[in-house]
Amino acid sequence: MTIHVVKVDWAERQNALKEIRFEVFVEEQHVPLEEELDGQDEGSSHFLALNEAGQALGCARLLPSGQIGRMAVRQPQRGTGIGALLLAAAVAEAQALGMDKVFLHAQTYAETFYRKGGFVGLGDRFMDAGIEHTTMEMMLPIEFAQSNGPISSTITQPPETTEPLPISDPVNFETSDTCIQSLLATLTAAHRNIFILSPYLDHDYFAQDEIVQAISNHARSAPKATVRILVMSSKYMVSRGHPLLDLARRLNEKITIRLLDEPVTESTSSFACVDTTGYWLQPDHTLPSGVFDLGNPVLTRRFQETFESAWEKSKPDPELRQLRL
Repeated sequence: MTIHVVKVDWAERQNALKEIRFEVFVEEQHVPLEEELDGQDEGSSHFLALNEAGQALGCARLLPSGQIGRMAVRQPQRGTGIGALLLAAAVAEAQALGMDKVFLHAQTYAETFYRKGGFVGLGDRFMDAGIEHTTMEMMLPIEFAQSNGPISSTITQPPETTEPLPISDPVNFETSDTCIQSLLATLTAAHRNIFILSPYLDHDYFAQDEIVQAISNHARSAPKATVRILVMSSKYMVSRGHPLLDLARRLNEKITIRLLDEPVTESTSSFACVDTTGYWLQPDHTLPSGVFDLGNPVLTRRFQETFESAWEKSKPDPELRQLRL
């Protein structure tokens, strides 16, 4: 079964959206109709999951505030990956709109699902429409390519006899030590490609001996093993020196460092992703907290797409060329 998740206009597709939401929220979960229709649908971004016959199987909504909600999948299609596609489409739209984070009010039974999508819980539980919820959020990596027109995602479901790809649970880190150890675990999981985007390639994390050694080991591990690194400023790296600059000079056919001329803000993120399965995200590059997951190909692919788009706009840095990189 092929599923397409498309961005739709509320005025044109509200009947299909309402039908799914009424079925799931009002009929199944007994949410009052006046709370389901909250007056925020016009002006929001809406998404429908459609099968090959054009039947609507699920929906989601992104508010201008960055809140994702009204996530609903019809009962017979639950557990098939449709929810993950809807969530990914809403997050991708938020990135394209320039949002620096998204958040949602998750029903508590669905917390694991949202953690697998990269969301982190923020605080206490609360009741909404008689159902227990918790607030979760995700800081977004920088989006360098603007989307034009509807977002479309496609997934081909394997036959029922085929085991689905394993998806692990994301793990949060909140201290300098766990930040470094999670980065190390991510880098050492790479078999072929390492991609790193960091505003300054901060010394507190990326200049640690074990991190530099892991990158060195990977670059030497196989003929096609590569490391690509994007920074937004080389000032601190050049003035203070950086072991990854020295390593890139020695292994210049395997390790490439380029400059992305983009402004750095307090909420600019650092991230690393490896091959097609694992990522490490530091939502605020100045803080040693974030999330990593070594078994999430869907989210890893999104980080890779962000990196590739940025790489196309990057350039060699004269300051780095002076070091003969």
